[in-house]
Amino acid sequence: MISLSGKNFTLVYFELLTRALESKERFSNSRIGSVKDLGPAFIEIQDDKFRMPLLKKRNFNPFFALAEFSWFILGSNSLETLQHYINSYDNYSDDGITLNGAYGFRLREKFDVDQVEKAIHILREDKQTRRVVISMWSVEDLGSMSRDIPCNTSVMLKIREGKLDMTVINRSNDLFMGIPYNVTLFFLFQCYMAKQIGCDIGYQRHFTDSLHLYETDLVKVGKIVNDNNVDDLKRMLETIDKVDLKKYVNIEHQHVIQRKYELIKDNVFNTFFMTYQQYKEKGNLEKAIDFLYESDLGYCGYLWYSEQRKKTGPLK
Repeated sequence: MISLSGKNFTLVYFELLTRALESKERFSNSRIGSVKDLGPAFIEIQDDKFRMPLLKKRNFNPFFALAEFSWFILGSNSLETLQHYINSYDNYSDDGITLNGAYGFRLREKFDVDQVEKAIHILREDKQTRRVVISMWSVEDLGSMSRDIPCNTSVMLKIREGKLDMTVINRSNDLFMGIPYNVTLFFLFQCYMAKQIGCDIGYQRHFTDSLHLYETDLVKVGKIVNDNNVDDLKRMLETIDKVDLKKYVNIEHQHVIQRKYELIKDNVFNTFFMTYQQYKEKGNLEKAIDFLYESDLGYCGYLWYSEQRKKTGPLK
């Protein structure tokens, strides 16, 4: 079983990718293609205030990651919100309108109880309790043919030494596509819950019963591992200006969902999303890059924009 613990997600994720690439596990057939199943895996992260991967060639979309949290915490299941950031997201919809496995909708609406608010209330009243488990999996999912079945099935929340620990249970996790977005999403959720409860942030833990890598992503992972190294990453992480990502939980999430970025009051996230508007709606990639702040968040945006430049070629 893979088990990793660290104080920076970029380094933890890079180690996971390296291990997957070096693994002698053979590829086998699966429902959606040849896959290498690395078996159960556990990761634990603490202290890191950012939790987005800063890896060259990864093509991680930080605009989608932030918008996904806004969509999540508002309890939405609308396809359109996420498809604005990833064009192919309709591949996961059964009806072209909604997403069956939408985590926020399942936590806040689907089971006729707002599990988020109930968990906050319980943990405010009893900081010693070990009974707070919120569920995204439904008995309806067993045997379902939906295109979108929850990969993350439940979240356990406990307060230890005045800090909120979170453990996410996952039935099956795509190392390349799933892990980085899951870590960002649930870290922001942990920050949101800690703020509402009135405590600090503790450990973020993820357990998956099947960490896997699809053969179609093998070359991409190889490029990431070859174009980055631990020493350079550590130097960069020590010197780069840092954004405290937990501040994102305080913004007006409805403005993100409605794409009224100019109404976001936090200057860091206002500017960040406005760069995306320059790129997405006005086609001005170079201007979008110029507007980015020099920080870990800005660098994450720059890495993604750089990959888009390679796809489209130089813009006039």
